[in-house]
Amino acid sequence: MSDEYSYRVRSPGRVNLIGEHTDYTGGYVLPMATDLHTQLEATSDDDVTVYSAAFEEQRTFSTTDRERNDDWTDYVKGCYAVLEAEGYRPGGFRGELSGDLPLGSGLSSSASLELAVMAFLNEAYDLGLSRERLAELSQRVENDFVGVSCGIMDQFAVALGEANHALYLDTGTLAYETVPFPEDIQVVVFHTGVERELVDSAYNQRRETVEAAMETLGVDSSVELEANDLDGLTPSQRQRLGYVVRENDRVERAVTTLERGDIEAFGDVLVKAHHDIAENYEASCPELDHVVETAVRQGAYGARLTGAGWGGAAIALVDTSEAETFAQSLREEYEQRFPEHDPAVHLIAPSDGVSVSRM
Repeated sequence: MSDEYSYRVRSPGRVNLIGEHTDYTGGYVLPMATDLHTQLEATSDDDVTVYSAAFEEQRTFSTTDRERNDDWTDYVKGCYAVLEAEGYRPGGFRGELSGDLPLGSGLSSSASLELAVMAFLNEAYDLGLSRERLAELSQRVENDFVGVSCGIMDQFAVALGEANHALYLDTGTLAYETVPFPEDIQVVVFHTGVERELVDSAYNQRRETVEAAMETLGVDSSVELEANDLDGLTPSQRQRLGYVVRENDRVERAVTTLERGDIEAFGDVLVKAHHDIAENYEASCPELDHVVETAVRQGAYGARLTGAGWGGAAIALVDTSEAETFAQSLREEYEQRFPEHDPAVHLIAPSDGVSVSRM
């Protein structure tokens, strides 16, 4: 990279270990920041001129440009829009985006990009924003400017991740703690190559069902509920919200097993989570089920779909010493079963959250 830049930002991706479809009910999640990252090297300028290595293009626009392009620049423009709405007026920058975080891989490249830009602006223009605030504002970029109805988990993990730890987050209160993750265990992220064609309609349908159920029960957060609190709901509401309630319990169990270093028990929780989300939230697909079943049969401690589901990625936990061989075997078997897809496999370790350094 050029020596003309003043700052280097390293912004990780994220992978969620457990706690799926709980974030929009104020539930528990257990993500971690990844060692795959987005990098932004930049210096202050009047306008925004940024080159993306991933898209091999350079774009220039004003800091007051609010026109959406429906491409990667919306995540940059959105940072300025959200900061302006909060009363901040940072200047522009000239920079280059690169890194090894793959796009569309289920590792939250969008949150990684948002935090890279937000963290740079915070440092270069002395905005004085905390990491928690950076996460909240970056979520608003996605919600209010880009138009994606995501929860806070992705941005929080990218902002507040810690090396060798997962992040136990209550998405309702934003209370969090770090949980030790075994250094000799690797997270294998297996992207199925299945585009989530159903994800928008199915996600919105599930969300409406559980939110209506919580309204019927008069609660603001799913963590207030236990299994025997769901009487009086429709069968569909009881099925969907019942999954969420059990998933909150599983996140708590997962944290307990990690704290005592019991990776086998942790893996069992992941497998149970996958079966529950597949059966009762109906968010899986044949390809994801195959990856989970094959991973467990090939010796993984545990596996489950990660992310919204209906395609996308699954995770498996294996000993670091066996991760490469395991990942290759898993991929080969998958490609024999589903030759029409182009899968991708990434070996992940928990990393620190977004960081900014002077060059």
